[in-house]
Order: sequence, then C-alpha cells, then structure tokens
Amino acid sequence: MRIQFTLAAALVALGLGAGGCGQNKIAECNALIEVINKGVQSIDKGSKAGADQGGSSELKAMADAMDKVAADAAQVKLTTPELQKFSGEYQAMAKDVAKAARDLAAAADANDAEKTNTAQAAIEKAIKQEDPLVDNINQFCQGN
Repeated sequence: MRIQFTLAAALVALGLGAGGCGQNKIAECNALIEVINKGVQSIDKGSKAGADQGGSSELKAMADAMDKVAADAAQVKLTTPELQKFSGEYQAMAKDVAKAARDLAAAADANDAEKTNTAQAAIEKAIKQEDPLVDNINQFCQGN
C-alpha cells in the first residue's frame, strides 16, 4: 500500500504574489511552507527507498516524518494569528496521520483485518484534511 501526499507545487513560490502585504507575513508564510515542503519531500524519499512486502516499514517511516514535520512546524515563530491557526491545524493533521500510520503498520504486522480496516479509515480521514489546509495556507499567503 502506498499513501501519497499532494501538496501543491505552488507552495514553493508562495509569497511572491503578496507584494501589498508586510514582509513579516511573507517571511512567516515562506518559513511555514518550507517546513511543510521538507516534510513532504521526506515522505516521498522514504516511499521511494523501497518497502517491505506488507508496507509496515514504509508506514512507520511516514509516521516518523509526519511527527517531525509537526514538531518542526511548531518551532516556526509565527506572529500572524491566521498562520498560527493554520500551523496548529497542520500539526494536528500530521500527528493524526502519524498515529494512524503506526496503527496501520501494527495491524498489518499482526494480520488483524479489523484493526487494519479501522486504521485505514483513520489514515484516510486524516489525509483528507491536508488539501483543504494547504489551500487555506495558499489563499492566505497569496492574498493581499
């Protein structure tokens, strides 16, 4: 099983269209986006590094990467209330994905179909939160 994150490539260049906004907002947007992008790159590298047959090593690596992106996002100094809110929401989503990925890996290792189904539903629910969060960050950071 392979789980993909779909952060928009536009995140990398965010802030360029925010000419009417303060430099603080641009710097904060770029700092948060950089952390998120590095986290996604880490997940992509982990998925391409090869997986065991059941995928539990890949899930555990993804969980570690999501915990790291949550911790790194928490370290970004944000003074803009909207970005603080978005960062908190992204951190919560990342932690939810990490927990669900670990639960799914454990269920797969134990060959427990019921727990696998429950964990699969939890990870899908958590991952579905990402696109709207990224869209909100994009809209805020690109807005004037």
